[in-house]
Amino acid sequence: MGETKGIQKMERIPCSLVAVDLDGTLLNDDYIISERNCRALRALTAQGVIVVLVSGRMHQSILPISNQIGLENPIISYNGGMVKHATTEKVLHHSPIPAKIATELVEYCDTRRLHFNFCLNDRLYVKTRNQWSQLYEERTGVAATVLGNIHQLYGETPTKMQVIDTPERIKHLRIEFEERFGERLYVTRTQVEYIEFMNPHVSKGRALKTLAAQINVPMKLVVAIGDGYNDESMMKAAGFRIAMGNSVDEIKACADYITETNQNDGVAKAVEQLVLPEAVGT
Repeated sequence: MGETKGIQKMERIPCSLVAVDLDGTLLNDDYIISERNCRALRALTAQGVIVVLVSGRMHQSILPISNQIGLENPIISYNGGMVKHATTEKVLHHSPIPAKIATELVEYCDTRRLHFNFCLNDRLYVKTRNQWSQLYEERTGVAATVLGNIHQLYGETPTKMQVIDTPERIKHLRIEFEERFGERLYVTRTQVEYIEFMNPHVSKGRALKTLAAQINVPMKLVVAIGDGYNDESMMKAAGFRIAMGNSVDEIKACADYITETNQNDGVAKAVEQLVLPEAVGT
């Protein structure tokens, strides 16, 4: 069951924008959005609340989910590395990895024989097709382009790079990568098998603040819903924070409210209880 934190009564909270993470939050463990979650977000939109999907995923992987819900708003992708409108395709913000550090990271991963994803111009490139590229394709619906020769990536400025391996190995690799690249890149773990790398100035929180300012929404009227380590900056930036029941402890610790898990329509239940039907627009 969900639990409240810092709320004595189930009072409706005013909001103009709801920022929602995808994996582990809006999507269930089969990476599907439930009809109840869809209805809740559509109801917010009908009341004039701006619903923004925020994810470490590529924009092209988020877009089908946005279309399924029927949203016509900007999407925050790549952990904040890009903000792009779902319907107009206008890029509102983009912070890629500088070419020099991207090339160094490619060479380092290749030397260590690690599988890495290279996201450039919203396309996914891999050196070879293997169990990890297949895992990512199945989860996200993105088809990878196999390069074979990684030298084609030298000098490019990817929006994101990603290493995928076993959960146990990823725990150790994260420490290694943070020690080597942490001062020059934003390094985060987004799934138990993923380590992701972005421009050091990138975060979900920064992108959310930038977007809110562009559309004149004060952060005190922003609600953020998340579960993972890469959601922490977004949660701390928002005026009200909702953690999933399956969240990591760090996200639960900074939340104002803890809802049900992603398997039990936690997003919809929180929205229904805390925002609908008295949500307000700006």
